[in-house]
Parts: sequence; structure tokens; C-alpha cells
Amino acid sequence: MGLSCRAVCRGLLYAGLLVGLSISAGADEKKQKGGKKAPTPTARFLNGIELTAEQKEKVAALDAELAPESQKITKMRAEILTETQKSAERDAQKAAKTAGKTPAETKKSVDEALKLTDEQKEKMKTVQQAQQAFTAKAIEGLKKILTPEQAAKLPKPAGAKGKGGKKKQQ
Repeated sequence: MGLSCRAVCRGLLYAGLLVGLSISAGADEKKQKGGKKAPTPTARFLNGIELTAEQKEKVAALDAELAPESQKITKMRAEILTETQKSAERDAQKAAKTAGKTPAETKKSVDEALKLTDEQKEKMKTVQQAQQAFTAKAIEGLKKILTPEQAAKLPKPAGAKGKGGKKKQQ
């Protein structure tokens, strides 16, 4: 697994973060309109992982601890985008999903649809850094709750060094 695999994984993680932020950004609006419950801060990391009753309790406690930070990041992002951009983002995500695009392709489509100003791009960098730190914190919290087999299914935080990195020169 060389650099290209790592770059693809990182791209997928960023796309997942973008989608996660988008989902939670519209959660309050959806909750009022459709009565849907907003996803928990750790929900996107636990797809396909079966939890015991005890683990579910611990994850719920972790979610309660992480919720204020997640909401803060969502609010920061929502304040950067205009209503037109938010609408364009939702439309681009829906179109990408319908077209069966990969997360990386979806992210590219959404980025193009947003048409961010230079000022917005700078502000979004801050949001992305906060989201990366939040993701690392959430994953570390989950690792303390999950079994090693379950924890192995968690995504690697952006920037995490793993196997396949550059070898030391001799």
C-alpha cells in the first residue's frame, strides 16, 4: 500500500467528514420538518459494527460528551455557507449519490457546487482542522470501548501514519 492508497483513503475520509458535517448541518432542519432524529457524533464510525448492550451504554455516554463539540463544528460550518450554497451542496450530494459516485468524486462535485470565496475557503480550513481533531478524539474514545477486532474496523484519522508509509533510507 503506497502513497496512492493512502491518498485515496485520506480522500475517502475527507469525503465522509464532509458528508457527515452536511448531514448534521441539516439535522435540526430535518428534525423539525420530517421528525427525523439527528445522527449521533459516533454513528458514522460504527457502521457495520455490532455492539453489546454494555458497549451501547458506553457509546451513548461518549456521544453525550462529544455532542457539544460536534454541534459547535456544525454551527461554524453553517455560518460560513450561504443558503444558496447549502442548497447547492444538498443538490450536488443527491446527484452524486444517484449517479453512484465515489466519496472522492462526491467531494469534488460538492466543492465545485459550493463555489467558495477565498475568505470562505480560509474559514473552511479552520473547520476542517477542528473536524479532524474531533474525528481523532471520537475514534480514540471508541477504541477504549470496542474490542480490538471491532476497533480494527474504525477508520484511521486523517494524517495518521500506518503501514505502507515511507521507509527509512539506509
